[in-house]
Amino acid sequence: SQQCHPASPAGVLRFTDTHAEIRVPALHRVPSSLDPLYKLVRRCLDLIQQNPLPTELLRAALNDPGSVRTSQVMQYELGYVVCAVVALLFTVAMPVAGMCFCYCRSRRRCGGRLRAHRRSLGCRRHCLLACLSLTSLIILISVTCALVTSQRVKGQMEPGLGAVPTTLRTLRQHINNVPQGVQMVVDQFEVPRQQIISDLGGLSRSVGVSIHTQLKAMTYAALADLQDRAGDLQTSLHHLQILERTVLALASAQAELEPALRERRRRVVELLDDPRCTSCASVLGRAQSLELGADYSKVPSVEKVLKALSGLPRSDFAEMIRQGNGTFNSIPELAVERMAQVIQDLRGEMAQVSEKVQSIADSFPLPDYTRPASEALAKAEDRSQPYLREVHRFEQYRWIAGMVLCSIILLILACNAVGMALGAYGLSKREDPSDYECRGEAGAKFLLVGVGLAFLFSWLLILLVFATFLVGGNIQTLICRNWVNQEIYKFIDTPGNLPPSMNLSHQLNLRRDSNLSAAYRECKSGAGLWEVLQLDRSYDLDEHLKSPKYTAGFQKRLGEFSARLGDVRLLRGEGRQDLETFARSGVDEVDYERYQQEMKIPVVQTSLPGLARNLEGLQKMQRNNTMAGRLAAEARALWQLQNSTVQSQEALVARLGESVQFLSRLAPHLQERVRTTLATTASVETRLPVQAQQILRQELGCFTRRELRYFTQYLSWVGQTLREDVASCQPLATALDNGRVILCDRIADPW
Repeated sequence: SQQCHPASPAGVLRFTDTHAEIRVPALHRVPSSLDPLYKLVRRCLDLIQQNPLPTELLRAALNDPGSVRTSQVMQYELGYVVCAVVALLFTVAMPVAGMCFCYCRSRRRCGGRLRAHRRSLGCRRHCLLACLSLTSLIILISVTCALVTSQRVKGQMEPGLGAVPTTLRTLRQHINNVPQGVQMVVDQFEVPRQQIISDLGGLSRSVGVSIHTQLKAMTYAALADLQDRAGDLQTSLHHLQILERTVLALASAQAELEPALRERRRRVVELLDDPRCTSCASVLGRAQSLELGADYSKVPSVEKVLKALSGLPRSDFAEMIRQGNGTFNSIPELAVERMAQVIQDLRGEMAQVSEKVQSIADSFPLPDYTRPASEALAKAEDRSQPYLREVHRFEQYRWIAGMVLCSIILLILACNAVGMALGAYGLSKREDPSDYECRGEAGAKFLLVGVGLAFLFSWLLILLVFATFLVGGNIQTLICRNWVNQEIYKFIDTPGNLPPSMNLSHQLNLRRDSNLSAAYRECKSGAGLWEVLQLDRSYDLDEHLKSPKYTAGFQKRLGEFSARLGDVRLLRGEGRQDLETFARSGVDEVDYERYQQEMKIPVVQTSLPGLARNLEGLQKMQRNNTMAGRLAAEARALWQLQNSTVQSQEALVARLGESVQFLSRLAPHLQERVRTTLATTASVETRLPVQAQQILRQELGCFTRRELRYFTQYLSWVGQTLREDVASCQPLATALDNGRVILCDRIADPW
């Protein structure tokens, strides 16, 4: 059996992306040069806040805020309380220390006096210079990190806040556009339908050409064999007729030649036996053997064979072969004609399949059950706007305060740098290190300005640091850490933790046997909305996408189709009888070897030209003119006999030899060849319809499998598109993951 043609790249369907404009793009953590710093801060937070998620405290805060005791909050926030105490001590200690320093300075007890130069004074100055330089460097690195992270928070906050309503809106659009998306997916059935209709247009001719291509070698070989046997019949009849006529002509010519030859022999022998003939005894023997050679009256007669072949061929083999060849070559056109109705039926079947595919959209259950989720998302979007605006406003205040305080720190660092530079320069220019020098005094004043600014503003900076640390740290430890380890989902799923107004499972219309964690996991793994929502009836998409539901009629029509496309008559009855008569005629029974034996014998035993040349040679040797004249006359008579009679008989013998040679070659194989030709022709006539039917079934099977692959591709694409795109709940999981990335990775980490 022949194999199906391999699938070409054109057999892969291309469908239009129908839902790209309402997808939720997945956000990911972007690697940063500050990642080591973020990790250090998270380790610090793990030490400060070692408590797990306070489920009892959160339950009480959400359901009955008045029942929450301050001691419970303080106990949970103990690490931050310690940080607050440190910040408070710093806030109080720094202004007090500054006031004490100012008072001390005003009493001229905290520096400002010239000291006698000693070696220890120089060492002390260098040590203080090194310590102040190191401290300034550490502060510079820290304030640089503060500026970078503050700017990064500002850069991430605005798009992060904007992503919240955008994500909610995209989710709502995704849910609301499910019916239109499903319909667009169903409408894409036009792609395989058009491909199948196109393939149907060339099916019948393709089947006919395939039958013709696969059977032509066998058919053409049978026709060629039949043509050879018809040629053998015609040629054999022709040579038999030549054989009979030639033998009759030779027998008649020999009957006429024999008296003349006998007379010539008598006269030549008498002449050569004459005593007056000089040196004639040497030729006498040849003259005495001058008689007929071959006797064609003894060869077998072919009259019986010719009688058996009389009237043949009664059929026109050339026309018969032409008609058989034409009938076989018309198989492609015949296939087009015979398959026209089934092609039309299959096109009608495709219209019915389109109606069945439309049922996928008509029976899709989501439009009636996604309304609660859509309303909940719209409500969340509306309610989030005021809070987001407030967050944005406070972020602006934080950024301004941070920039101002960081600028003051930079000013302090500038004072330190200028003071140290002027002081060092002034000391280097004094001849006596104990003398007063204005540049050194200016450097000292810059250092004092830096100290004053530090006492005045550092407590404000530590308050800002503590505030951002308290908010960002609680976001990291209370939300982000528990978001990553899924504890926050467990809290939401536990009955009673959330008030009825915040029941997300009810608001999103999730299945009764499901919860937010399970829905998140199912959505993350690519489940469809219908698989996580609470429906009145179960909906099995796989059942609606089973290929036999749409292809059964198509397969049935192709499977039941049958047509006889190989009825070719190669040899009609008269032609068969002609060949059988030819085989029984006895052509192969004639003794052609007897003919060949006779043809090896010359027409005349003694060569007339040779004898004539001998006589001419003797003529020249004679002294007797009379004898010479008689020898010349006999030589001329022999030449005349050779040219007038013997040569024509030799030509007949040569012609006879051609016919005998052909017939002798044909005769041994005649019976077998005719029998083989008749058997082959009958076999081909019998096998052609059977094999044509087999090829028809095979080609239709290959066509069916190819077209079913189009159905399978489409239905597989429908399932994948509905689950992963149009009606997928994966955007919900993606939105939750995006919220964690925005809040924790892009905002909380820099904060």
